[in-house]
Amino acid sequence: MNWRIVLLLAILTQPFPVDAANDAPLERATLKGLTAVGVVIDTLDQELAHENLTQDALQSRMERRLQNAGIPLVKDGREFLGLRVTQVRAKRGPVAVSISIGLYQPVLLSRDRNIRTVTQTWEVVTTLMAEPKVLYEASMTSVDELIDRFVAAYQSMNPK
Repeated sequence: MNWRIVLLLAILTQPFPVDAANDAPLERATLKGLTAVGVVIDTLDQELAHENLTQDALQSRMERRLQNAGIPLVKDGREFLGLRVTQVRAKRGPVAVSISIGLYQPVLLSRDRNIRTVTQTWEVVTTLMAEPKVLYEASMTSVDELIDRFVAAYQSMNPK
């Protein structure tokens, strides 16, 4: 068995919730007053393209889901949802994939207001294992679930 798969499985069996990080009240509070978001997809591993999992497919899926939820989208916005997909695979067998969605926005350092940066203020993560022939559908379903969690967090802080 490939050492990367063994390492990933060892990490995943640790007694901490992999997909519960950073959707707590403090992180949700950073969504208050957010009027629109952009969508940015990190560069994907080329092997994922063989399974039709492309940046364009993920971008379209995320934007459509956000629009359907009534969240305004902007191109090149200062606030954006970033999607990161990382994968580990052996020569044969299932593929392990970690998918994270985080909201990035400009911040000022409290100790020096002249220092501005962009940082992630909210995030949800999930991990899945799937055979290559179902990787696309499993990944898209996971992206949908993560977007739904963002929509719920956004709507809880920005009620109509």
